[in-house]
Amino acid sequence: MKIPLWLLALLFLGWTAWSVNRICARCGCGAETTAMTGETAALSSGVPLFLWNSATPVEDPRFKDFKKGLLGRGGQGDTLLITGLYRASEKNTSKFANLGLARADAIKQIMMPEIPESRIHLGAQLVSDSLMEGGPARESATFSWLKMVLKANEGAIIEADNAVTILFPTNSTAKDKDPKVDAYLKALCDKHQANKSTFTVVGHADNVGNEEANIALGRGRAESIAQFMARNGIAKDRIKTDSKGKAEPVADNATEEGRHQNRRVVITVNN
Repeated sequence: MKIPLWLLALLFLGWTAWSVNRICARCGCGAETTAMTGETAALSSGVPLFLWNSATPVEDPRFKDFKKGLLGRGGQGDTLLITGLYRASEKNTSKFANLGLARADAIKQIMMPEIPESRIHLGAQLVSDSLMEGGPARESATFSWLKMVLKANEGAIIEADNAVTILFPTNSTAKDKDPKVDAYLKALCDKHQANKSTFTVVGHADNVGNEEANIALGRGRAESIAQFMARNGIAKDRIKTDSKGKAEPVADNATEEGRHQNRRVVITVNN
C-alpha cells in the first residue's frame, strides 16, 4: 500500500509538535515561553505595567498611543481617576502610604502636561491576583473619568496643557460670577506679567440664535477676558482675540449643560 505524500507530511508535522511539547514539558521552558508571550502582548498595548515591588512603570514605546486614546475618552473638564493596584505581600519603599498610591502617582507624572494635575485624582486598591514575585510585569492600575457637573450660572475653570477655558452664562459677554475665576485669571496674569508670552483669546457660543449674533457674542466674551488681563498687567499688544461663534462646539447643544460648556472663552498661552 502506497501512502500519499500529503499524509506523510501531516504525520511528520504531528510527530514534530509532539516531540517539542514533550521536551518543553521536561525542562519547563514551555511555561516560560507562555509567560513571555503574554508579557510581550501586554507591553504592546501601551498600558502601564509594573514589576513586583516596583513603583516605576516598565518603559513601553506604545504608551503614547495608550495615553492618546485614554485622554480622547475624557470630556471637557472631566477628571481622570487613576487607581493604583497593589498586593498585600509587596514591599512598599515609597513615600506613599501604600504601593498602589505610589503607582498611581507615577502614572500621573507621565500623563501630564496634556492633562493638568488639577484634573487628576489618585486612588489605591488592594487586590489578589496572579502577579507573583519574580514574575512578568502586569497591569497595576485602572482608569476612569469623573464627569464634570455644572450648575447654571456657576463659574468654571477648565485647565488643559497650555490653555484654560472660562465658561459664560446665556446671552452674556461677562464671565460667570465666581471669585475663583477672577482669582485664577489674576494669578495667570501675575505669572506671565514679566515674561514674553503672548495670548490667544478665542470666544465661543452655543447654537441658540443666528450665526451673526453668536459671532458677536463670542467676540464680546473674548474682549471681556482680554480687558481683564490688560487691567492686570498684560499689555494689549500681547493679546490676540478672535471668535468662532457656534462653529466649534465641545458638547451637545441639545442640553443646557452642553450649551453651558459651549459658551466659553479659551485662553492659550503662546511661549
